[in-house]
Amino acid sequence: MIRNAAHDGRTLRRLPVAYGVLWGMVVAVAGMLLTAVWMHVRTLADASVVTLAYGIHCLAVVVGAILASRAAGERGWYHGGLTGLIYAVIMWALNLILYHTFTVSPGGLFRILLMAVIGAFAGIIGVNTVRD
Repeated sequence: MIRNAAHDGRTLRRLPVAYGVLWGMVVAVAGMLLTAVWMHVRTLADASVVTLAYGIHCLAVVVGAILASRAAGERGWYHGGLTGLIYAVIMWALNLILYHTFTVSPGGLFRILLMAVIGAFAGIIGVNTVRD
């Protein structure tokens, strides 16, 4: 019996960076929804919300990079770093589209680079957790 590749659950895993970015987005959306519910129930200071948002994005990059490097099975730093970089660029593009601001500041570039570095380290961890 021939299996249809479109219905195979491993199709997206053949593109490990896309797989990692997608899971990073899922984690980010879930984290932001939980934050919204938490903000509805409790009053949070603005500084706390910003810190929580940065934490959610870092967690999203770590999860995405680990899953991308596990799906690739090799070069974890590469797949994880690329996952973090693409995730950060997508978030920057969404900011550009939603808020109509185009600023390239050293702080913004540093955050994009930081996400790539976090992704690279998480990718190293992820590729070393692959079971043989």
